[in-house]
Amino acid sequence: MAQLGCWEGYRLLDSWEETRNGQRFCLIRLEPKARRRRYCSGCGHAVSAVHDWAERRMRDLPVFEMPVELIVPRLRLACRRCGPKLERLEWLAPNERVTARLAARVARLCKVMSLRHVAAFYRLPWTARKRIDPCHLEQELGSVDLSGVKVIATDGFAIQKGHRYATVIIELSSKWVLLVGRGRSREGIRLFFELLGPEGCARLRAAVMDMNIAYDREVRELYPQAEVIYDLFHVVVKYGREVIDRVRVDEAYRLRGDRVARKVVKSSRWLLLRNRENVKREANQIRLEKFLAANKA
Repeated sequence: MAQLGCWEGYRLLDSWEETRNGQRFCLIRLEPKARRRRYCSGCGHAVSAVHDWAERRMRDLPVFEMPVELIVPRLRLACRRCGPKLERLEWLAPNERVTARLAARVARLCKVMSLRHVAAFYRLPWTARKRIDPCHLEQELGSVDLSGVKVIATDGFAIQKGHRYATVIIELSSKWVLLVGRGRSREGIRLFFELLGPEGCARLRAAVMDMNIAYDREVRELYPQAEVIYDLFHVVVKYGREVIDRVRVDEAYRLRGDRVARKVVKSSRWLLLRNRENVKREANQIRLEKFLAANKA
């Protein structure tokens, strides 16, 4: 068991099995080696004095398909530069109660599996898995290069339930995702412009967006040199909803005395919103021709 560990600076003190809710766990108790160099997690300098310590439980890779839990005395060092700081341990994932190798394995599985399934596979809390993935992506992909951004596209999309939304911003030519933030307000899109900086904002030539008034106002008021462009899909949707539908409803109300004509107008919504080439059925084509002829008359 000690040979499988690779827990630098620590040695195996004891190991045993434990059953929780019908699941067997392998528990391993470690103890720090007496003569070793310890390094501050803040400044990275060697520190010999120990401020205090506390016992923590960490998850490691499974052994023979049995989950492994480490019981580790975590030392806080009395660093003269930083004050009391945790000892830096390369084999532990930063700010997580899992080992670095387990975090790396979880991150790799996330490329082909969902968060929920990875968490279930390793029997980890879903919240722990949710925190590991962004950290790994940041290390793997690095920070986003915003130096050449001139044309951006923004859009809002629904997440979860109960009218909760998020905003995504991409660089239009490369299709690179630059920012994903919660909400569809001006504050959400303003965060991107703060990251872009004054020089980057001055380089903006155009912003493509849906017809969200918050996005529009933020760009027009703060970055007037950038052209605001509405995407065609949302323009057509708005025209269909606010013009065609409004006229159809008004006409149906005007024809309330003529039940047959009113029924024809009321039932024509999807027929009017389709492109003519998408009207395939002969019956619908006849209805459309009659409706257009009646409109001209």
